Amino acid sequence: MLTQRGFSVRTLADGKSAFQAFDTTLPDLLVVSACLPDMPATQLCQRLRLNAATRGIPVVVLTEQTDSAVEREVLERGADACFSAKGDPVFLMFRICALLREHDDDVPVRDTVSFRQPSVVVVTAPGGLLWAWQGPGQNGQPKVIDLLHRNGESVTLIEDPDRLDFSGHVAGQVHPDCVVIDLCCPLFDGLALARTLVAMRRRNRQCTRVLAMTESGQVSGQLATVVFGAGVDDLVDADITPDLLLARIGSLVRRKILQDEMRREEAHIESARARMALADALRRVNADLAAANRKLIEAQAKLVQSAKMASLGELAAGIAHEFNNPLAFVLAHEGTVNRTITRAMQAVRDGDMQTAETALAKSGERLAASFVGLSRMRDLVTSLRRFSRLEEGEFTRLDVPEALAMVLTLLAPKLGQEIRVISSLEAPPELFCQAALVNQVVMNIVSNAADAILEKRREEKGQGKIKVEEDIIEITSRLEPGAGDEGGLDYVIRISDTGPGVPKNLQERIFEPFFTTKPVGSGTGLGLATAYGVVQAHGGSIVVTDARENAGACFTLRVPYRAAEERRSEHTA
Repeated sequence: MLTQRGFSVRTLADGKSAFQAFDTTLPDLLVVSACLPDMPATQLCQRLRLNAATRGIPVVVLTEQTDSAVEREVLERGADACFSAKGDPVFLMFRICALLREHDDDVPVRDTVSFRQPSVVVVTAPGGLLWAWQGPGQNGQPKVIDLLHRNGESVTLIEDPDRLDFSGHVAGQVHPDCVVIDLCCPLFDGLALARTLVAMRRRNRQCTRVLAMTESGQVSGQLATVVFGAGVDDLVDADITPDLLLARIGSLVRRKILQDEMRREEAHIESARARMALADALRRVNADLAAANRKLIEAQAKLVQSAKMASLGELAAGIAHEFNNPLAFVLAHEGTVNRTITRAMQAVRDGDMQTAETALAKSGERLAASFVGLSRMRDLVTSLRRFSRLEEGEFTRLDVPEALAMVLTLLAPKLGQEIRVISSLEAPPELFCQAALVNQVVMNIVSNAADAILEKRREEKGQGKIKVEEDIIEITSRLEPGAGDEGGLDYVIRISDTGPGVPKNLQERIFEPFFTTKPVGSGTGLGLATAYGVVQAHGGSIVVTDARENAGACFTLRVPYRAAEERRSEHTA
């Protein structure tokens, strides 16, 4: 009937076979006869409920007759249902299906705990008390071995105590639940063996139980004091009946299994507490790292801003000149415009329309010229405002050609008519980066190049040399294969000049803070150091090489590049 319902059914002959099968596969439900060949169903239920792996398996017990007293005893011993073998099998099938349906929701224990039969070690040898107790057993082994096998325990016979290692278990096997020691074996000292096992049990925090057997009528107060003082858990004599001996061993095994489960639960609790403590510590560390990262970003932004203001200070004279020229031009034209307008109004009153038109036309020309100067001032102010923004540490999409144009506008007074800037921008215009990459890094490099070129011109002029060729600063950008192991593309900006160049022995030092080749009072040594920090924040690199043989320097900025859409979505996330 179970097979017709679609269940996978396995039939076993007795309880021992069932427990041996549990080592490999646990069933979802057990149907057990009330009287098995080797043990009653009540004993099987008790054994199942002692193990965490089998504790939740439903058990249905079949009895020969309907007997309320038997049913009550079976249910009290741990069974889930009790039916008469002569009853209607339909009701039995319904109850089995109901138990399986409930059991489907209660399977987590099996995923973490495996079933293991109780393990008992018997230490005796030919000539010992335990070897001859209750007569010979099968295969020439002691009778107690057969009794324990029939009871469902996994039994190991040890004739040589040296096979027991100092951890208190058989070498190469798992820890036993109980060790039965023969105190009257002439081949070894049973009491000394018990003391050794108990000492190692305490040292290794094990729960293995020790039961000792002595001769009939020898269990006295004096012997009990010695034996129990050695740490033995139970003491019996040879007069004990087989059923009572099995019950005493079963009691020790059950207590040991319960203590093992308690320790596992305590270990799980401690592990959970440790994980919670680790998670809390990790959260605190992450919070500290996030705070430190914010402080570093703020410090970098402030450093960039300070270096930028220093650059503006160096450019102040040129910027003032840029403002002064159009301003003086506008002020000078203001008087001319007033005079021509007055003359035009007088000509209108006199009826001389030709003179009036000539004066108004002249005023329009002066106003148009003034507008050009005012537009120049407006563009310069706009560039200064955009350059002095504080959002230099934030990553955003930057229009590189527009940012370069703004930088060159601010540097125009320093470049003058003597230095020509050539731009060849082949890379995509948009780059996901910090604005300081162009506003600060490129500006510092171009400004230093202009200073070097002008200083070179002054030295040549002092030596009486006449400069014929034009000095050039060239700015190029392109995409190149990435220099790292991850591949990808790099956004590369190169700035080369026709100045004196950087000596090879100084090319590695120019990025050090406070290192400068300029005269005292002309440089702070922070410009290129800040530029190096900005490029490092992008995961890139900045190097200086010779632009050409014996002339000029070439700075190469290299930062990772990805498509603008990919960068934008990453920033949004």
